Amino acid sequence: MRLVVTNPALEEALQAQGKDWTTFTRQEMRSVVCANCHVEYYFKGEGKYLTFPWEDGTSIEAIAAYYDEYAFTDWTHSESGAAMIKMQHPDYEMFSAGSTHYNAGVACADCHMPYTRDGSVKFSTHNVQSPLLTAPSTCGACHTNTEYVVERVKVIQDQVNERMIAAEEALVAAIEAIKTAAASDSADAALIDEARQLHRSAQLRWDFVAAENSMGFHNPEEALRILAAATDLARQAQLKAVQAMLTK
Repeated sequence: MRLVVTNPALEEALQAQGKDWTTFTRQEMRSVVCANCHVEYYFKGEGKYLTFPWEDGTSIEAIAAYYDEYAFTDWTHSESGAAMIKMQHPDYEMFSAGSTHYNAGVACADCHMPYTRDGSVKFSTHNVQSPLLTAPSTCGACHTNTEYVVERVKVIQDQVNERMIAAEEALVAAIEAIKTAAASDSADAALIDEARQLHRSAQLRWDFVAAENSMGFHNPEEALRILAAATDLARQAQLKAVQAMLTK
């Protein structure tokens, strides 16, 4: 009945970081088993080999650097012409990036598969769902005031959503600026390429938060930090495109 890693891509990604999952504690494995699927991944090379971009770590900066090093792209943006990356669902990466619950030793299963009892038998429920649907038994295992916890989740998610919209507005402005610059015969091509790279970097970060399933709650500080970086990079892309039209 031991928890195991079943996805070869996860095992290879851990090995690339010098980690051996067979040495992990059971509590650690109650999160690692979720990383079999709830992660960012891509299909590498001609054979489309399932790969996790964790060679240099699981932070958004490490993942972005990995994709840049391998010059990987999922598609080319139809308006900006930038080589784009589509994030999948990096729940494990977001949660394990120093979140409050992760640092406290809480596992994914503690919230999404809480322990229950049937007579004298204690076991994890397998009705995997949002902890908020059963807050008294999930959140209540650690928090005495579950009504406060539920309200706190809403406050966090609203704040992250607000920052996400700000990043989206910056991205749209960047796309429009790059599109305009690219249509101009007198614009500086090198600066347009720089703007496209900034667009790629910005949208990758926005998508990292958007594709993650908790609307920031798994790690509020990290989600807000990434969205702030996405907004900044998008505005840099916009300015770079404007510069491209003023240079010549």
